[in-house]
Formats: sequence, structure tokens, C-alpha cells
Amino acid sequence: MTINLHRDDAARFLMTVLRERPENVRSNGNDVWIPKVAEEYLREISDKPIAVNDSTTLDFYPLFHDAAWDLARRGVLRLSEIYPNVPLGPRVSRGAGYCLTEAGRARLVDLVDQSWVPVDPSRYSEALKRFVVNFGSGFERHAYEAARSYDSGNYLACCAMCGAAAESILLAVAIAKSGDEGITLSTYRTASGRRKVVDSVVGQTGQTIAEAFRSATGLLSYWRDEASHGMASTISEIEAHEGLARLLRFAQFAADHWVELTRAR
Repeated sequence: MTINLHRDDAARFLMTVLRERPENVRSNGNDVWIPKVAEEYLREISDKPIAVNDSTTLDFYPLFHDAAWDLARRGVLRLSEIYPNVPLGPRVSRGAGYCLTEAGRARLVDLVDQSWVPVDPSRYSEALKRFVVNFGSGFERHAYEAARSYDSGNYLACCAMCGAAAESILLAVAIAKSGDEGITLSTYRTASGRRKVVDSVVGQTGQTIAEAFRSATGLLSYWRDEASHGMASTISEIEAHEGLARLLRFAQFAADHWVELTRAR
């Protein structure tokens, strides 16, 4: 059986199982036991029973270890105590157990109604690449840096870069609508320039599009400002993840409504 599974997909599966059927991946006092996670994954995608030490299952151990370790770096999981007296099957390494942290349990609740966002920098960049033709290389660079910052646990930087990428979208739309990059940038640099540019884009569009556009630029710009000034900030992993999700949705929205947003009035 040949299966292409990315680390992001493995982490998504792991979080889904922990939310929906946690009893299937528990073992030896752990909330997560990697061999059981691999079994559960293959059971879901295969119509044949998979044994715990089946060679296909074993091939997935390193991938789910990497996914669990990523979640541990983000404070969702922690490595469990090693149980030296528990008999383990062939090739199953010790340290295969993880437990949810308190923050991880809260994260499961918070993310129940949210769509999954790829956080691996290469995957996130790939998800946004189709928008670069409209929004430019500055958007692409800022979005990639946002994902890199999140991946390394730098959540303030992540939010700052999400805000910068959102501003790249705003400016690209405004320049396409005005047809004059110089005037748009000059307006943007004046007092309350961001608001003026937003008004120039949505001032004569339909109310639904205008409200959605203002909401997207307003919140992402707030996070950028909050992350960039010198005062202490409470921005955490949850806000950074939401920033990545909102940036992705904003890019999709602006691309879907590109003609309406850039039509000269």
C-alpha cells in the first residue's frame, strides 16, 4: 500500500482522533500511543484489518512521532513518562506515549468548529501560491514568514506577518482599482491612510462585500499593530493560529471578489 501522508495531515488526523474517538489511541496511561494512532489511521483508509506490527503500520510510526512532537512543541501534547516494565512489540520504540496538556485540552474545544489550517511553512505557502498573481511577491513572502514564525513558536511575529500579508492584499486591490500605484501608496502613508484606502476600495461596493472586507482588514491590522509596538502583548498560539486561518480566508475572499472589488466606479 502506497500512501502519501504529510506531517500536517498526520497532525490533523491526530487532533481529529483526540476530539472524536480518544479511546482508540489511548494505551498504558497515555492519551496518545503512537502505534495505536498508526493503526487507527490505516483502519480508516483500508478495508482490510491491520495488525499492530504490520510492516505498513510500522512505516507510519516516524511520521506520527513527528506530528506528535510538533504538537508538543506548540504546547498541545507533552511526552509521557516512559514505562520500562510494559512489554512492547517488535520495533516499537520507548517514548511512544504522549499526554494532552491543559492547554491542549482547551485547544481541542476551541478548534471543534474551525477548519484545519496547514501550518507547515511549505504547505501553507503552497495553499496561498495561487493568490500571488493578484497580490504580489510581498504577500507571498509575508505569508511564508508568518507560517515559519508559527512553526517555530514565535506567535507575535506570526501575527505581525499575517497583518503585513493582509496589507499586501489591501494595497494590491486598491492599486488595481485606482490604476495608480503612486497615488494609492501616498494615500496609504497619510494619517488614517489605511482607513482611507479601505474606503476607496469598498465605498461603492455592495454592503455584504464591504462589511466582510472591512472585517478582514480590521482584525488582521489590529493583530499586526498589537504585535509590532513595544508594549507587552498577550498574543498566544491560539491567536496566531487564528491569524493564519483568517489570512487564508481573506486571500480567498479577495480573489473570489476581485472583479467587484477592483471595478472602477
